[in-house]
Amino acid sequence: MTKLQQQLKSSFPDYFFEFDVSMSKKTYFRIGGPAEVFIELDKKQQVQSLVKWCKDNNEKFIFFGGGSNVIVSDRGISGVVIKLTNSEIEFEKKELDSLEKANITIGAGTKMPLAVKKTIDEGYTGLEYFLGVPGTIGGAIYNNAHYLEDLIGKHVSRVEILNKDGEFQWLSHDECQFAYDYSRFQKTKEIIFRVEFSLVKGDKEKSMALVRKATEYRAKTQPLALPSSGCIFQNVPNNPKLREQFPLFAERQHVPGGFLIDQAGLKGEHEGGIEVSDKHAAFFVNTGQGTAAEVKKLIFRVKSAVKNKFQVELNEEVFWLE
Repeated sequence: MTKLQQQLKSSFPDYFFEFDVSMSKKTYFRIGGPAEVFIELDKKQQVQSLVKWCKDNNEKFIFFGGGSNVIVSDRGISGVVIKLTNSEIEFEKKELDSLEKANITIGAGTKMPLAVKKTIDEGYTGLEYFLGVPGTIGGAIYNNAHYLEDLIGKHVSRVEILNKDGEFQWLSHDECQFAYDYSRFQKTKEIIFRVEFSLVKGDKEKSMALVRKATEYRAKTQPLALPSSGCIFQNVPNNPKLREQFPLFAERQHVPGGFLIDQAGLKGEHEGGIEVSDKHAAFFVNTGQGTAAEVKKLIFRVKSAVKNKFQVELNEEVFWLE
């Protein structure tokens, strides 16, 4: 037992800590070494106390969502890995501008499909395309998850966080600084605890039609049968040269990263057990016993090839944990 493990067990006898937990079993990519300490929490006071202890003792801690958009080092993760499991969903309904609207507050630990299904069941529209997005609400807000051009942040009215002073506070939509694949939390490391969405009343049948459309699109275009962390790369900001070269995307702000990888002839390229999907080139899949080191090597090869061919940089969409 490490010194940190001993200290936590002594300092928090009522907390259920797990030690040396295999993170490969907790990530969609099925990659990663052990977490020194892993714990699931759902109460504000629990989170406050543990975070304060870690800061006071200069111990590293990270928050872990659903494991869908991360790659864990083969060495594992040192320090404390905290997974939020608060999954309450609360509706505050109101009439405004002749429309029936609702502020819907959802715990950061809520699984995305469950949250979206609940809003649809209650008759509210706006999040349908995100039903097939894996992971948790907190992770989706942290990364401002997107489906095609629809960013989840645009549906958010405010976010409750644990700030750097150890206090809970609400931030407005604008304060979250949402942008493509970005929110302020990636820099500030403030902890997302709850999220309030503002949605309008819709037609349940139309909502389910949108869900079916998105589900069919994902099944057709994404390698859902193999372990993966989703898209490895962000889409690329458009520029005059790309617009001229690819008129199909001339009116769009971004060119799909997977399209450029495909055009570079990289589908099927592999490094050990990690392979560029032949179904969607922005996805890497784990064909067996792939490692994080192999992912890094393949990323380098793909980025280099795309830069050489199109003179653009591919930026990674995934987050590395170690």
